[in-house]
Amino acid sequence: MSKVVDQQFEAFKAHGSLPSPRGVALQIIQLADRDDTTIGQIARLIGSDPALAGNIVKVANLLTHRGSRPIASVADAVTIQGIKSVRQLALSLSLVDAHRHGACAGFDYQKFWAHSVCTGIAAQQIVAKMQVGVADEAFLLGLLSKIGRLALATVFPAEYARVLTADNLTEAEHAAFGIDHNQITAGMLADWGMPKLFQEISLYIERPEASEFHEGERNWRLLQLMHFSDRLAAVCTAEASERYRLIPRLMLLATRVGIESGTLIEIGDRVIASLREWSALLGIFVPALPPFEEMLNADSMASELLGLDALPGSLPVGFKLRILLVDDDRAIRLLYKTLLEKSGHTVTTACNGREALESLQASVPQLIISDWMMPEMDGIEFCRELRKNPEWHKIYVFIVTAQESTDRLIEAFEAGANDYLSKPINPKVLAARLRSAQRIVQMQEAQEEDRLQLRQFADELALSNKRLQTLALTDALTGLPNRRYGMERLEQEWAIAMRAGRPVCCMMVDIDHFKAVNDNYGHQLGDEALKLVALSLQQAARKQDVVCRLGGEEFMVICPDSDLRAGYTYAERLRQHVAAQPIQAQGKSLQLTVSIGLTDNANLDSTEAMLHQADTRLYAAKASGRNCTVVG
Repeated sequence: MSKVVDQQFEAFKAHGSLPSPRGVALQIIQLADRDDTTIGQIARLIGSDPALAGNIVKVANLLTHRGSRPIASVADAVTIQGIKSVRQLALSLSLVDAHRHGACAGFDYQKFWAHSVCTGIAAQQIVAKMQVGVADEAFLLGLLSKIGRLALATVFPAEYARVLTADNLTEAEHAAFGIDHNQITAGMLADWGMPKLFQEISLYIERPEASEFHEGERNWRLLQLMHFSDRLAAVCTAEASERYRLIPRLMLLATRVGIESGTLIEIGDRVIASLREWSALLGIFVPALPPFEEMLNADSMASELLGLDALPGSLPVGFKLRILLVDDDRAIRLLYKTLLEKSGHTVTTACNGREALESLQASVPQLIISDWMMPEMDGIEFCRELRKNPEWHKIYVFIVTAQESTDRLIEAFEAGANDYLSKPINPKVLAARLRSAQRIVQMQEAQEEDRLQLRQFADELALSNKRLQTLALTDALTGLPNRRYGMERLEQEWAIAMRAGRPVCCMMVDIDHFKAVNDNYGHQLGDEALKLVALSLQQAARKQDVVCRLGGEEFMVICPDSDLRAGYTYAERLRQHVAAQPIQAQGKSLQLTVSIGLTDNANLDSTEAMLHQADTRLYAAKASGRNCTVVG
């Protein structure tokens, strides 16, 4: 403690007698402080108080690991526990015996001792399980961790009763007494010769984040576990309605100190069983408690968790992610689902890798956070199966592992993981890793959006080019292919015919007396006449024939696989079909006719020769009186 706190504690002690051991317990403490004290001397002194002796033997058996040889005598208790531990046991039992009741009307002495004993039991169980300290010492530290509250209730009973109604107890204590119960606890432990580490932990057991311990070091870890023990005791000694409000916060703390739900249930059930034994031994009341798993899985717990005003850690906001959380631990799924959803992300969950793969069939997330060890399909096998599907290659995957060995991490990355998280998951580390994942996912989505935009632009450009090409090769008035298209197509058909040794015909078609139509009826009617003839030619032509408008009133028809004889038949059919389609002009039915010059590729060496010959025969058809087909 600091000098200021030491001075405040000395000033506090001057106001009255603090809770302290009495009678034989006080003699035991004084004798144990001497260097030359023997186990036999301590055992004889304890034996002089039958009640204390019986309780020390019972407590020693409770503190001894189950399965060990039962302790049958005080001498055995002192031998096995050691003089130091027995000294602290005597101190603790004396305090409980002397202060089951008191003058402070607002102070619940029974609940205080139930909470203190429960904190000690929880600390003993957790420290043993996590192997971070001496279990019996952790019990005593937990038992005495809030003795400062008892001291305030003893020295200032009336004043402390008023302070107990405050929302922030430590601030109210400082305002009223110039010192708070945590500082008093540390001072009392110092007076009783408890280790300096005990004093420091008692100062910060309620606010471990305020300590000067460095994160990750052994003392920091022990403080975190003692804080967790204190919160576990709060759950076990609370009324049912309050209990389910406290459990979500307890679960959050469990994940921070690396206690998974299965371990928490195991520890919780042991604490509940031991608490019943201790309550009978010490004569204190504890509420009836259901199995710990029942408390964790209560339906009301989920709604309480969702109602938390603030969860520890700050997860990034901004770019929201679709996240799949895969873990066989229901509590962890619920906790981190809530934490992620409170940050704006959309979260779905799965119990194992197999269930996660089924979930992916329905909805593909952007990020997956998967535990490594799971039943049916673990995280590594899940990763391998995930990466087999090309559609899931871009999903960002975190593997959560309790081991950070090089070989394990290499296995995770080779299976397809992008990153890993260590257990217990530190919310600050999770926040940093999420920000990194968000940047990558956002970049991938931006690239995909750019790719889609480029694809859309390319499709639109291709469509535009196709439209332009169509316009470039189409006659605007009639909708027929234009002269350019006709000439290119004639070259193609000529080449095909020459390679295959097949015939191809070409017709030059001209509307008879078209100038007179324009002169007598106007260009609008002339346009209608052109469209009517174009339509008639299309209707009469075969499917493989190509009808083009060359310009003015002149058309060309290409007939693949047709010699002059067949071509003449087709030409006559076209000519007669046009003649059978009159056009209405100024109340009269105007008969349109065409003249046709026909040729094929026989004995010709080029398309130019074909066109020239067909054109010559068209003129011959005109000279022969029009409305006829000339083939030679």
